[in-house]
Amino acid sequence: MSGEKQPECSYVLFFLFSPHRLHAHRSDADLEEAVAEVLDHRPIEQKRCPPCHVSVELVGSCTTLVTERILQGAPEILDRQTAALLHGTIILDCVNMDLQIGKATLKDKTYVEKLEALFPDLPERNDIFDSLQKAKFDVSGLTTEQMLRKDQKTIFKQGIRVAVSAIYMDLEAFLQRPSLIADLRAFCQTHIYDVLVAMTIFFNTHNEPVRQLAIYCPHAALRMTVSLRPRFTLRALQSSACTCCPLLGSHSYTEVP
Repeated sequence: MSGEKQPECSYVLFFLFSPHRLHAHRSDADLEEAVAEVLDHRPIEQKRCPPCHVSVELVGSCTTLVTERILQGAPEILDRQTAALLHGTIILDCVNMDLQIGKATLKDKTYVEKLEALFPDLPERNDIFDSLQKAKFDVSGLTTEQMLRKDQKTIFKQGIRVAVSAIYMDLEAFLQRPSLIADLRAFCQTHIYDVLVAMTIFFNTHNEPVRQLAIYCPHAALRMTVSLRPRFTLRALQSSACTCCPLLGSHSYTEVP
């Protein structure tokens, strides 16, 4: 209403989950002082973590830690819709709690069961996993930039800024996309990356995940360094068995641990 004094917001607090830091070279990096806490399930890069309380626990899904906080600190805010979001995310992150894959921990299992006990009408695990997995791998209609940003991490190493993007399709299909090199070049220029690593993921006929790497680097000298050191790249990505194929080079590599 005109003339009526509006309530003022004196401060805003942010809580960072996985990934645990704000992006450098972006306007949101200025918000770092407003971060109240970091909650993550991966090792923390201490030099790049905001100066606040940091909680790290190695579980399969960071959502498990969020669920734990809610149930221990504010269980009254948990309704069925929120429970469904938490439940589905943990199941997806932990690959349907598959013991053979080994991503789920005892804590992940415990909090999935707690949510199911509180809300018995939650979807069956197999149903929700199949539905979410299908949606996750559906990249139809996405531009190359949207695919690169869909699941992206940033690595800083020796002054080099590297983008690592999970691409949910076969490497050969990705390489056949029209204007791919121009799109990769534009992506690196726009977001200020020195190297772009596209890690394609698809499932073979045995329903096993297959990962392949394609590396794009517009700088000739740096490209040679990256191309000749695939083992370093693979270790940095903590990948298992990958095919490494530089987009702007004449060599290809395969590493099996």
